[in-house]
Amino acid sequence: MNAPVRRTDVHDGDVGQAGPAGSPVLPLVTVVVVFRERHSFASRALRSILEHRDYPFALHYHDSQSPPSVRRELEAAQGRGELTLFTAGAGTPNQQRNQALLAVETKYVCFIDNDVLVTKGWIETLVATAERTGAGIVFPLYLMGELSEDRIHMAGGKNHLSERNGEIEYNEEHLFANAPASRVAASLQGGDSDFGEFHCMLLSMKMLQEVGPLDEAYLQANEHIDIAMVARQANYRVVFEPKSVVSYVYANAQSPYWLCDIEPFRRRWSHEQAARDVAYMSSKWKLRSLQSMTSFLNRQIGSMELVHPRTQVPAVAAAEAVDNHAYPYVHSFPLLVRQCLAQGQSRKEIAELNRAFDVAAELHGGSFRGSKKTFQEHVVRVASVLVVHGAPFDLVKASLLHAAYMPNTSSGRHLAPTERNRALLRELVGRKVEAIVHTYAAASAAGPAHRQGPPPVIEEMPIVSAQAFVVRIANDIEDLLDHAALLERKSLKHFARVHASYGPVAEACGYRAMVAEFAERIRLAEAALAPGSQDPAAEAWLVELLRQRSPSPLLESHSLATRSRRLAARVVRKLPRRGIPLPLKIAAKKALSPFGLV
Repeated sequence: MNAPVRRTDVHDGDVGQAGPAGSPVLPLVTVVVVFRERHSFASRALRSILEHRDYPFALHYHDSQSPPSVRRELEAAQGRGELTLFTAGAGTPNQQRNQALLAVETKYVCFIDNDVLVTKGWIETLVATAERTGAGIVFPLYLMGELSEDRIHMAGGKNHLSERNGEIEYNEEHLFANAPASRVAASLQGGDSDFGEFHCMLLSMKMLQEVGPLDEAYLQANEHIDIAMVARQANYRVVFEPKSVVSYVYANAQSPYWLCDIEPFRRRWSHEQAARDVAYMSSKWKLRSLQSMTSFLNRQIGSMELVHPRTQVPAVAAAEAVDNHAYPYVHSFPLLVRQCLAQGQSRKEIAELNRAFDVAAELHGGSFRGSKKTFQEHVVRVASVLVVHGAPFDLVKASLLHAAYMPNTSSGRHLAPTERNRALLRELVGRKVEAIVHTYAAASAAGPAHRQGPPPVIEEMPIVSAQAFVVRIANDIEDLLDHAALLERKSLKHFARVHASYGPVAEACGYRAMVAEFAERIRLAEAALAPGSQDPAAEAWLVELLRQRSPSPLLESHSLATRSRRLAARVVRKLPRRGIPLPLKIAAKKALSPFGLV
């Protein structure tokens, strides 16, 4: 049921004027910040608003279960008298906005999402336009991404209405979408528009008192179009003001999603709710909406990284079944494919897995680890650990390439994490997989925390970091299989530090069974080294023997790898610096790239 709009005693002539006996000036507008889809940008968005307070306004912040660091910043700002903090109740966006309206006592209210950056003069310009035009709704020029990206999200909205077979058909258009703002902003004309969006929207409280509160039947979409239709139906203007500029910032590498964003994001966006909203608007306004929100929602929902397992394995059962010499993990790529097919992976996903494996084979093919397992066998088995524990498929693909940026691998070949190489890997395996691989390498270079404990606030960890931690635990589980870690002279204390630092993060993401298995495999390895151990595979003479590497000098000097490298070096020396035909360049690059020479 829609909440009532609070009626106040503030009249048009009372606002913006000094009160009797020197009482403080009541501002014309209350800026209300509400949650949109993530907490990870909230602090920066708040600071942006506070930095642009040349024009007086009341600031109400409706906090929707913010994580600790954001909550502390909000409370500190309230303590300084910069805002009034409210606790937002559960509900849809319009329900939360209606709740916020109850505390508004100014002539205008400006709703702004908690992922928006503002610019100089943003609110003053909106209020001035509302005062000049008498509009019921005024909205700014919306950019998207960082302000430096210079990309327009919407410069006014247009409704397209047509009649067909006795029905009114409806569709919408975002004007100048994706255009460079620096090229077109100066030519944009303000004036009447069909709709704005709730990224930032100024509304007249007088209008809201006449037409009633925002329609709470909308769950996630079209509420901005509905209020614009309601305003025009009540003879209020809806005005676009291009001199006011804001930008909503989607999650990106510099501002990624946090773990605490996953649940509210899932509640915020769904194909089912969007379809219901489209149907509701069609019914309410007696038209047939042709809106297709599929592509938008595919992009929106697809932007969220997946980290939680698809299936849950009881932790106790997993730990009880652990044996470092018998395990359900496979070592060959065809067997890994069979495991993935059994988990229901699609043909497209298997093709993506195949590409990731081929890239790993180019980097590490033919190399052996200290345990005398091939590097490809290692990465396949790490992937298998993740498949068995139900990890999302991006983590499985990333595990095949987890050493791509690591310089100290036994293969001796890796990609330096330059922008050029990162762009190449993104093109080959996708943005999300490359981001996990890059974060894995960075976390491995830093090493597990020397303190015996988890990060201070797990819920504020970037999801991509948590993904890398889960891959790392799978990697270390594989290292402990068949006592491979002993052959590679890896300290069991190192595994204990990884468990202490990364384990709580993985548990928070739903991998309690995998973390329990990891702890049990560490215990079994320690037991195998203890005096009186009955494990024949851990006997000192055998471990020392397998650690030895004594290749024949004759084989070493005539090995295929050595001869190939020497041949490649000779070819490179003889290639002219310019004038090489393009087909030859491509062939040379393909032939020589495994050797790091081009």
